[in-house]
Amino acid sequence: MSDIILQQILTELQGMKSEITDLKSDVQIIHTELSEVKSELSSVKSELGEVKSDLGTVKSELGEVKSDLSSVKSELGEVKSDLSTMKADIESIKEDTKLIPLIQQAVFEVNTEVITTRDTLERIDKTLSGHDATLDMLARRSIDQEAALKRIK
Repeated sequence: MSDIILQQILTELQGMKSEITDLKSDVQIIHTELSEVKSELSSVKSELGEVKSDLGTVKSELGEVKSDLSSVKSELGEVKSDLSTMKADIESIKEDTKLIPLIQQAVFEVNTEVITTRDTLERIDKTLSGHDATLDMLARRSIDQEAALKRIK
């Protein structure tokens, strides 16, 4: 029986040896996979560092965008204010332009009166020129008659 037991023990030992070899192989595979996982983890950590750096850059750019947006909002407020002022100016101009036809009518009437007055002044000037000639002639006659009367005396 001892041979049988020894044979069983030997068989068991060989099975264990085979299992140990398999386990060593599995451990080697696990070590290899662990190395790969460590390498990937290192790569992931590196990429995570890059992502953090990129995130910092994005945050900085986002801050700039927010600042720019505030500036744009401020400028938009100014533009709206300017637009309101322009609208008020346009309304004022519209009100003022309503008077243009009346002003044009008044200018037309004044021009008509100026033309009429000019025509009247031209007639008066012609009449005065005629009167000047008549007075000149009468003055000469008067001088001639006075001279003739002095000669007669």
